[in-house]
Formats: sequence, C-alpha cells, structure tokens
Amino acid sequence: MTPPRDSASGVPSEKNLQKLSELFPDASFFACSDIECRGFTDQVKECRPGDVFVARCSDYDDGHEHIATAVAMGAAGIVAERMVPTHGVPLCVVPDTSWAWARLAHAMEGLRGCGLRVIAVTGTSGKTSTVWLTASILAEAGLRVGVISDAGCVDAMSSLPERDSITDPRQLASWLRRLEKSGCSHAVVEVSSKLLAKHALAGVACDTVAVTNLGRAHLDLHGTATAYHAVKERILQAASNDGALVVNSDDPRSQRLVERYKDECTGSVFTSGLQSTATVSATAVERTLAGQTLLLRCDGVMMPVSLDVPVTSTARNAVLAAAIATRYRVPAEKIARGLESIGSVAGRITRCDRGQDFTVFIDRPSNGHSLASTLSSLGRLSHGRLLVLVEEGFADQLGGKERFASRASRWSEQTLIVPPGIASENATVEDLQAYARLDKELSQLHAGDCLLVLGVVPQIDSGPFDPEHDFMPLEAVVNGWLELAHEPMAEWGGYRRAA
Repeated sequence: MTPPRDSASGVPSEKNLQKLSELFPDASFFACSDIECRGFTDQVKECRPGDVFVARCSDYDDGHEHIATAVAMGAAGIVAERMVPTHGVPLCVVPDTSWAWARLAHAMEGLRGCGLRVIAVTGTSGKTSTVWLTASILAEAGLRVGVISDAGCVDAMSSLPERDSITDPRQLASWLRRLEKSGCSHAVVEVSSKLLAKHALAGVACDTVAVTNLGRAHLDLHGTATAYHAVKERILQAASNDGALVVNSDDPRSQRLVERYKDECTGSVFTSGLQSTATVSATAVERTLAGQTLLLRCDGVMMPVSLDVPVTSTARNAVLAAAIATRYRVPAEKIARGLESIGSVAGRITRCDRGQDFTVFIDRPSNGHSLASTLSSLGRLSHGRLLVLVEEGFADQLGGKERFASRASRWSEQTLIVPPGIASENATVEDLQAYARLDKELSQLHAGDCLLVLGVVPQIDSGPFDPEHDFMPLEAVVNGWLELAHEPMAEWGGYRRAA
C-alpha cells in the first residue's frame, strides 16, 4: 500500500522525517552514522530516488535479493537483516526487517499525538464481535469511536463501515492516522495472528489490550500451537506502561497472560467471565433459540441484558466488551444499552427471519474453534432438528468436506455440503440434484428446528446477486427459498373501501 507522493520529490505527501537511529536503537549502521528517512518502500518496483528500501522477507520472497536493484533506482538507504553489498549506499542492519517495517510505518504515517486511545483486541475467536460490541458501548457513552476490523473500518465521520482488508502494518498505520485526524478519541482495533506475526503494532502504545481466548488455529501459518500462542502473546509488547490488560478468565490460558503482563508492565488487569469470578461477570437467566438474557455484574451493579444471538460465545464476547468499557468507567446502564443496541455484527452470526416457523442463523466462523462454539450452543438449544448447510468452498477452508461433515455431525442431525453452482443458469445435473436435496430438507423443517447456514456473508456494500453468475452465496439462496415459501400476508387489501 503506497501513500500519495508529491510529484516533484517522490516522497509521501504528508511531510515527515525520521532518523533511523531513533527508531532502531539497537541497529548497526554502515557507510554512515545514521539514515534520515523521508520515504520508504519494500517493493523494489516502487522505489524512487531518496527512498529507504526495507528488505523484508516473506514466505515467497526475500527482499535482500532486490537490494542491488533498489540501489540502482536511487535508494538513499537500505534496511536489511545482514551485511550486503550496497556500493556505498548507507546500510542499516536490524535483527528483523518485518519489525523495522512496522516501526517505520507507524513513525512515518501513523499517529502523530497521544490523543487517540488504542484498544487492541486479539484471540482465536470472537475478535470481530468483541470489537464492535466494545465500540457500540463506548459510542453509547458519548465517546467518538473509530473501528478497524475484518468486518469494516469506521472513522468519526463515517456512517457505514468501509471495506478494507488490513493485511499490512502500513495499512494499519494509515487507518490509525485517519481515525486520529477525523477526531476519534478511541480506536478499537482487531489484531489477527497474521498481523501480529508481522509485528503490526510495533511502535504503537496501546491504552488497552484484550484477549478473547487462546485455542488452536492457523497451524498452517504458524506450525504449532505453541508458536501460535507465542505470536498471540506479542500483543502484550504493545501495551503502554500505564495501560490495561483485559482477558477472559474462563479461558485457562489467560492466567499465563496475566502473570506475564504483571511481570512486564505496571498497568491494570480486568477480567471477564461466565463461569468464574471476574471484574465483570454474567449469568444466563434465559437462553432459547429466540435469544438470551444475561444478568450482568459490573462495578457492584447488576443489570439485565438481552442479546439477539443465543450462542454462548456471543455472551462471552459481550461480557469481555463490558470489561473493556469498565476500564473506561462507562456506567452499567450504558453498557447494557450499548450491548442491546448493536443487534448483530455484520459478517458474524446473525438471525434470518422471513416468517418461517423454524429458526435460521447465518454465520461465517473464522476457524474450527468458532464453528464448534456455535454448533455446540445451537445443538443444546434446538428442541428439534439442527440442519447445517455449508458452501463447498467454505467446508474446504475448514479442513475439507469429509472432515467438516464429521465434525458437524457431533451436534447436527444433517449436514449438506452445497456446490457453488446450484443457483446458476449454468447449473449442472449435480448442481440441480444438490438443490433438490436442499429443497427437500428445508421443506421438512418445523417449529423447534434450527437451520445454520455457513458460507460467504454478502459484503456491506454488495448489490443484488445476478443469477447469471456462476456463484451465488448460500445465504442468498436460502433467503430466496424462504421468501418464496413464506410470502407476506396481504388480506387487509381485500377489505379496503373507497372513501
């Protein structure tokens, strides 16, 4: 992601100059005593005269192989992890160029002051929901809140989330700066393990860091559960000295985080829980497929809270968000209103009501940990059948069709893996047979049954789906079926009389 540049100088349009010795105090410099950075890049094709080239390493490329080209294109300095020939161009050697890239991005294009309080949320599951629940509570308290998450980004001037996949520290830095310039007082940021692996928060002093839970996920990226947890724990390095850590005390791994935080930081610790004593806790008073009511306890006050989604993970995310809000002294009644007003989070589990007798939920769990939580909750609450419909491609993402079906069968009576072309005008015989099976299963659902639809959730700004396309999200297919099967009643029209 490259920011706008002045056409004459080729440097970023928002003027800023950084000395690398101040950003990287443990670095070694060669052919110079320091390097002044006015512009920077890690893409050799985008390197312009005067830029600092950062030789980042990835799974697919080693930036050190492009240093000679960057020098030929006029780079004013090189940041690398080892000694390399630079033909007299100043060289800065650091232990990790990914960390250096993130640190440089935040220094050059990130926050300029201390007015924006950054709340960073990570964990195996529940990050997105916790981020938006927290933002809803803080907004209810009258704070100007910005959000950076997988479900969209919002600044103080936005009315709808803006789709922007944050995959690089430079994007995160630019968004934090945008939130600061728009007048936000607080920024709630979702931080995935992929971003933490890239040291995305290097140079950011987070006022609060929150961890939803630590399970087993993304082992294809991190190799082992131990390595994955180590990456997640990097979020503690971003905590400011006078900040706070908020953890889910129901997660047995949270105690290790608390102990490490107390050893390394002097800030406060807030806890949340449904099953344990915590700073903020809650008890489920009622939980059915229609929703759930919690008795929330915070600051010595007990307050009922109603949530549309009945799964346990939603309650746990809500209580964690309440604990974050307690850190900012939000009153219990505003916490309750903030939790109830949000309804559901776009891109996460939501209710679909088209007048049918049975209950329908749409979800796109980010990993098997999230899926198991949703299925176990719905399985316990369903008095009748639990039917799971999943897009074929989505099942492949969660371990393959056979593994997915085996996992889902622990809680559901029936699992249908749906091919992508069932609603296409170019549908094959197999697609039509799959739709016939779907139609049969949906027709057999009755009151007390529950349907869970898993797959691509339409984006916030998506328009109507064209049946001529080869792929239509499964949610749209099910929505169409429900609307046709449950047409709205209009009997009042027959009784209208002329005046």
